[in-house]
Amino acid sequence: MSAKLEALGFCGADDTVNPRLLKLIGQNYPLVEWGILFRPDKEGQPRYASKEWVSRLSEILKNSPNNQNKIRLAAHLCGSHVNDLLTSSTDTSSAKAIDGFLNQLYDWGFRRVQVNATAVNGVYTEKLGEGSTMESFLRTVKAHPKLEFIVQRNNETEPLWSALLTMKDYPNNIVFLHDESKGTGKETSNWSTDARFISSSPRKVVGYAGGIKPSNVKSVAKSTQQACSESGGNSYWIDMESGVRTTILHADGSKEDIFDLSKCYECIDSICELGLMDHPSDL
Repeated sequence: MSAKLEALGFCGADDTVNPRLLKLIGQNYPLVEWGILFRPDKEGQPRYASKEWVSRLSEILKNSPNNQNKIRLAAHLCGSHVNDLLTSSTDTSSAKAIDGFLNQLYDWGFRRVQVNATAVNGVYTEKLGEGSTMESFLRTVKAHPKLEFIVQRNNETEPLWSALLTMKDYPNNIVFLHDESKGTGKETSNWSTDARFISSSPRKVVGYAGGIKPSNVKSVAKSTQQACSESGGNSYWIDMESGVRTTILHADGSKEDIFDLSKCYECIDSICELGLMDHPSDL
């Protein structure tokens, strides 16, 4: 049996898009997952939503009638948030900061948290292989069992994910995302079929990212479905960031980098054409 698409992720939603549109699309296409990047030193810049924008999105969802606020939200942690998470067992201030932030995320409506532990995402990676780093990661994961934690699998994060894979039984709210691109838009055609990243997942789920965009989303969805099935997985998700952004040139010569919902919808339409998800009955 072929693996089932669990989520279609669009990362980098920011202040350039009306959050009501995210709600509208998310409610009509339940597999769509909106990824919000959180990096304090870049908050409010392109790709990094402001707290005010996230709060507005949360309020819009909470005020929906008849409990119609069930859209998928994933927080992609970068910078000091990850540094706090990975030092939370040795620094009480780090533990307090990350626990408080994760509680806030849950209250906002997020149910998945991706840990972007790479240098390009503003993280101190020199100590990824140390025992205290793993202790801190596990402490945080166990302290927030209602959240699912996504670990990026790439060459830079190997000290973290390889240590997890050697464990006999790591927390069941950890899943893996194969992502050598690290949000830079680098394409790949060689999707991992390593069964280790699925064998310990109760749901047998794994994610794939790297250079996905409207022009290749169909082929990627099919090839990652095959890769997931070959690795023994039941379900998978794909996630894209750079591929759903557009640079607008204004009349005064200035440029604006925007989260492009039209590109997101092109991807949605393509995935529906493949039969991996459905359009609403009235479309």
